[in-house]
Amino acid sequence: LACQPRLAGIKHLNRLENVLARSEWADPDIHEGLMLDTRGLLVEATMSNVYLVTGQQILTPRLDQNGVQGMLRDWLFAHAPQLGYQLSEAELAPAQLHAADAVFLSNSLIGLWPVANIAGQAVRSGSSCCQQLQALLALQD
Repeated sequence: LACQPRLAGIKHLNRLENVLARSEWADPDIHEGLMLDTRGLLVEATMSNVYLVTGQQILTPRLDQNGVQGMLRDWLFAHAPQLGYQLSEAELAPAQLHAADAVFLSNSLIGLWPVANIAGQAVRSGSSCCQQLQALLALQD
């Protein structure tokens, strides 16, 4: 993704980079793709925000240069502490994905869902964080 601080975090109609990224695969078993910025840092997925869980810490990419600040992302910042999780923004390198206890995605239409593998390589699932947040979100409906 190009860096464009004036549009960072805003949902707008110019998502050509996301559309092009989504068209890079035809495999129906691939449900989402991760997007990096021009510096090689993790930004988001093609249609969702991304989170890395380590212990009680949840990290999500900073969106001060690009990306979309989704509604469910805002909900997570407000509600994750209720379950004892500290959610914060950070500059994240792709290598950190496999070091995390778990990785999950959020999208206001789809909800929260855990990542099982990235590029065919299994992702650790040693945290129940996503399931706990899913249960809390279900109580909000």
